[in-house]
Amino acid sequence: MLTAEELLAGSETIFEITIPEEFVKPGQGFADKPNTIQIRPLTIGTFQLIMKSAREDPGLIPLLIVKEGLVAPAVSLVQVRSMPIGLLEFILEHIREVSGLSKKKTN
Repeated sequence: MLTAEELLAGSETIFEITIPEEFVKPGQGFADKPNTIQIRPLTIGTFQLIMKSAREDPGLIPLLIVKEGLVAPAVSLVQVRSMPIGLLEFILEHIREVSGLSKKKTN
């Protein structure tokens, strides 16, 4: 049987994902640095705080998920707001996946 510590260990797991080159400024490339970032799954506590914080403005939910789930580089909410939409969606999708959040249903 799993212990409580073993059940909670997954929340500390760091995942490294590769950012496709189309999400960087044209001409910059990744010649001198890796094109990876580190993300972590959201805990229920963090997710509840996000939902409470975004009660008045549901549009903040994806921004706060990225802010809280992105480990390296760490970014502020202002920086997340400045990300290109495609990059934000790419990172958001990966954080949702490692957090076990199902994709939004489309009708």
